[in-house]
Amino acid sequence: MRNNILHTSGHLLIEGGPGCGKTTIALLKAKKNVERLEQEQRILFLSFSRAAVRQVTERMSGILTSADRKAIEVRTFHAFFLEVIRSHGCLLTGAPARFITPEREAQRRADYDGDWALEKMRLAREESVFVFDTLAPLAADLMERSADVRHLYSDRYPLIIIDEFQDTNRDQWRVIKALAEDSTTVCLADPDQRIFDHLDGIDEYRLEELRKTLLPTSFDLSEDNHRSPSGGILDYANAVLLNQSVEMPKNVVDKRYRYRPTEIFTHELVVATREVLTDYLGSKPSIAILTRTNALAARISEALTNERSTDKGDTVPAIDHVLAWEPELVAASALVIASILEWPLKQQKDAVVDTLIQIADYYRIKLGNGTMGARSRINTLTKSIAAIEAYRKPAAKTAQVLLERFKTLSEFTGQPVSDWQTARAKLTDSAELDEIFRHARFLRLLKATDALAWALLDAWNGTSGYISAADVVRLALADQAVNVAQKDTPKVSVMTMHKSKGKEFDGVIIVEDRYQGELLSQGSLPRATDRRLLRVAITRARHVVVFVRPHDARPLTPP
Repeated sequence: MRNNILHTSGHLLIEGGPGCGKTTIALLKAKKNVERLEQEQRILFLSFSRAAVRQVTERMSGILTSADRKAIEVRTFHAFFLEVIRSHGCLLTGAPARFITPEREAQRRADYDGDWALEKMRLAREESVFVFDTLAPLAADLMERSADVRHLYSDRYPLIIIDEFQDTNRDQWRVIKALAEDSTTVCLADPDQRIFDHLDGIDEYRLEELRKTLLPTSFDLSEDNHRSPSGGILDYANAVLLNQSVEMPKNVVDKRYRYRPTEIFTHELVVATREVLTDYLGSKPSIAILTRTNALAARISEALTNERSTDKGDTVPAIDHVLAWEPELVAASALVIASILEWPLKQQKDAVVDTLIQIADYYRIKLGNGTMGARSRINTLTKSIAAIEAYRKPAAKTAQVLLERFKTLSEFTGQPVSDWQTARAKLTDSAELDEIFRHARFLRLLKATDALAWALLDAWNGTSGYISAADVVRLALADQAVNVAQKDTPKVSVMTMHKSKGKEFDGVIIVEDRYQGELLSQGSLPRATDRRLLRVAITRARHVVVFVRPHDARPLTPP
């Protein structure tokens, strides 16, 4: 079958479950087509996340030569649409495109009283101002209306590979259809990994649309499994998906807790799992801790950060890890710290007011994302800003703390990492500051080679502070949001199950909280949304899956 895939011309649909080799055969298909490319042509590989792009790029190094790799562009849909709008958006609006970062959009959404969905489309079509969600529909409009633009991209990319096709939304599908008029498409799909039905524009019948519209030659690789070749993990995941009886394989472990805090129990299991996998692999393993909710992910991350002692007197070490959670709030917390890096260059009133404005913007993002309690925080901060500007004492504790912290501020050193930590340490002793401090910790500015550190080096004034540090950090974060940094995968990651899509790890620990975030709802039917999501989580693992569940949690499969 794989040989047929390589030699079949025209549009292709390759289906199969996790680890069946869809990506590998697609890259081999690309390799076969590289020799047919003209000098300026490339093969385009589109995926949904930067993590997936990194994994595809890493996979390429073991399959393709250096020359072949240069002929293949692996990009997220977002990055591709951003390029289309940046280069040709003026054909739709008559003006150069401008872009609003996700945190800025959340702030504007919080301040807007009308229908934001209509307003953001108006901004794009009438003012040429784009947010994340308007890139795809406007790129689709452009491809459909302009044959010249469509031909330009098809000439550049005669072969386009689309990863996770079953998750494409309406506008992404419109772009694919438009380009497929002249380009050949290879669509990779797994219908049972469709876990984003709750998002606007996702359609469970997308694969049927593809078959009827492009008439692709279809191949099914679902019987293959290269990620966990013994088959135990995939067989168990499929049994969970279909709600069928199955014997739990040896590399799927079920751990239960009664009265201990979920996150503490999980911390100990992470250490134990890491030790077992290190002995088995002979090297440090990659491990993912997956949850149903952001709140539980945050609690686990907090627990992993601290060394602790067990009841038996043993020491459980802190675990260096990355938390994939709420990037807009993490970015907003970084801007608060950046504003403090500007303090030595300002008078007290201006410095503290600027920081309070950044804190208020942080809560505008929360409000824009649906946290209604953030509105009272914004009002309190706004009143404190007005009081300080009028040389009155502010009522808010956050403002009072910052005014006192300014008095004790010493000059910074010009070392971005240590100065960042010094500025971050100012964020304590009020509810707002403590919350922002917690989010800021997830921005791992730990190495001098980090993009933020380099950006801040350029902002250093040479003596005491950082010029326009907030603007510098905002630009650096916006750049990172689009471009995929080629970094090693963090050895331990904490994230929700939805965020694990497209990733692979040596071990996966799936955690169920005691009172919220159940893995399965009562009466969950075969192929129900929660079962599809759980199958995705289980099949992220190459070697071992550990379940951490309450002692009375309902079974995942029938007896």
